[in-house]
Amino acid sequence: MNEPYMLWGALAVVIPIAIHFWHRKQGKPLPWAATGWLEKKQQQQSRGLRFDDRWLLLVRCLLVVLLAVLLAQPMLPSLSKPPIVQTVHLVQPSAAVVDNFRFELSEALKRKERVVWATPALPPVPPALTLPAQTEFNPLVLQTAISRLSTQPISLQLYATNTPTLATLPIIAVPTRFALHTVIDSSQSPRPYLLVNNDRRLYINRAGQLTSTATPDGSVRLALSPAHTGPVPTLLSYRNEREKQTVQAALAALTDVYGIDFQLDARPVPGRVYSWILTDQLPAQRMASTRYIISPVSTKVGASTGVAMDAAMANVVYTNDVLTPTTSTLVETGQLPEWLGMQLLAQFDLNTTTTPLSQQALRSLFTPGQPVPKQAATDWQQLLVLLFISMVILERWLALSGTVRERAARPTNV
Repeated sequence: MNEPYMLWGALAVVIPIAIHFWHRKQGKPLPWAATGWLEKKQQQQSRGLRFDDRWLLLVRCLLVVLLAVLLAQPMLPSLSKPPIVQTVHLVQPSAAVVDNFRFELSEALKRKERVVWATPALPPVPPALTLPAQTEFNPLVLQTAISRLSTQPISLQLYATNTPTLATLPIIAVPTRFALHTVIDSSQSPRPYLLVNNDRRLYINRAGQLTSTATPDGSVRLALSPAHTGPVPTLLSYRNEREKQTVQAALAALTDVYGIDFQLDARPVPGRVYSWILTDQLPAQRMASTRYIISPVSTKVGASTGVAMDAAMANVVYTNDVLTPTTSTLVETGQLPEWLGMQLLAQFDLNTTTTPLSQQALRSLFTPGQPVPKQAATDWQQLLVLLFISMVILERWLALSGTVRERAARPTNV
């Protein structure tokens, strides 16, 4: 039953029964002097219900029950075939996806299952797994392909790269039977890196962590050239000597952990371009290629995060307090080296790599919402419709026949 609650309508069968008995009670004997000798015979004939009325009542009750069954849309396995659910493999046209799921796709092709590229035209994937001419892929293209496939009941197997671009749509509606297979494609965007001591490369690995190694992970594609090579030109211009020593210790910790060398100057050297300037004085002139870390001398003070960005230039960062153990939470908790490392990542754009979506984000993004195609009326339903029409015709015939007999049985006053 597609709509089983409609079977409650069968209770309406009491309506024609109640109407029938109420109608029979309305008849009252009318005395007629000229035919008084027929009164006894007429009364005997009018007792109870006539045979014809019983058939009419039965047909009307069956009509109510049959209508309720029709509205409930019954599906009997003996007379209707179960829907055929086809397994469809929808593949993003990407070399990384094909290389990672080559075995699964090849096995699906051997099983004669439908394997298509995730493009609006839905071209079939050849046995050689060669990419199609059109490789444009985005969430809108993916949703269009899924919608075209969902015109029939399917079990969808989706193969795609896990990138934040998938979340540009609020949701991606998929069929109820759905499985997602993702791969992180590190080849799409080369990762920037710094070349530090002992030919070590400093970059963000696939886990999103800053790492420094001479032998990078082979699954990570680094840029052709480093964002910076050698010591980082840094100017420490503090009037507070204790603050200067604290910042120097934090930079030394970065050197020990990651091998980053800093070319430290206490005073500006003419002609030298600094990557970093850490100071407690607001510089008269600022350069776009330099990152400024300025202790509190400005009214632009951040919130509880510890920093505030200058609206005029994004490369100027103000701290909330003086960077000493007694005045700064960052120093007191030992977080100053980590915080300075984050500023280093921002300066050389090392954190521009695309972070994959979490499993929770993927589950909330791909939402079962594609409407299931409605099945056509079965032979059993068509038979019920035909029976209902026949019963309506029979009911009208019985009702009209009874009316004609009643009129013929009425006495004529001559």
